[in-house]
Amino acid sequence: MTTRSDWNAWAANHESARITDWLRAISEPDWSATVNHPLFDALAEGRLAGDDFAAYMVQDYGFVDPFTALIGHAIGHAPSMADRVVLGQFMGMLTSDENSTFQRTFEAFAVPQARREAPDYLPETLAFQALLRDTGHSGGYAEMLAALVVTEWVYLEWALRVTRVEGLHPLMGEWIDLHDNPAFQEFVAWLRRRLDEEAEGLDDAAFTRMAVCFRETVARERAFHDAVMPR
Repeated sequence: MTTRSDWNAWAANHESARITDWLRAISEPDWSATVNHPLFDALAEGRLAGDDFAAYMVQDYGFVDPFTALIGHAIGHAPSMADRVVLGQFMGMLTSDENSTFQRTFEAFAVPQARREAPDYLPETLAFQALLRDTGHSGGYAEMLAALVVTEWVYLEWALRVTRVEGLHPLMGEWIDLHDNPAFQEFVAWLRRRLDEEAEGLDDAAFTRMAVCFRETVARERAFHDAVMPR
């Protein structure tokens, strides 16, 4: 399901086919299960308790370090200055606006300093962190783009899907806003376009590695959100 011949067969039966659409299709049911995860509905509808939101954010913050490292590797492997500029700008947002949301959430919900500095990460968090690090250290540019497309596109999709209630805690609303705004939508569109373009030029082995990376990243996203969902 992850070879160029698989892509060609799928594209032959889909008008205006895009590689990123095919990658999403072969990542089902994990893709839809993540985008439609009940955690996001609970968050947007004000049914997620403050402590549960803080616990989720502590786990999610564990991705900031390996994720920024992945972006750094992608900047280094990018084939053009144009790509480096876009990725660098996103790195700036991640380390400023998004980092600020995390820190203010920890303060607002009284997350102890020790828990911020040495969190008790879930196994699913650790496994996802390892995937991001491995992709940065040993993946090609297309594989790095594949991981980035998944992490950002999934978050855009769930943020566009949910309906927030009146009176939602401001920080919960801010978390949704970070993933549902014109600049973020434009960045996800750019990531998809660049992955479509890069994938076309890959040899068969590299193409399969890229597709496997995409599917594995989706699977790790689902496993992570299943694990952090309050029981």
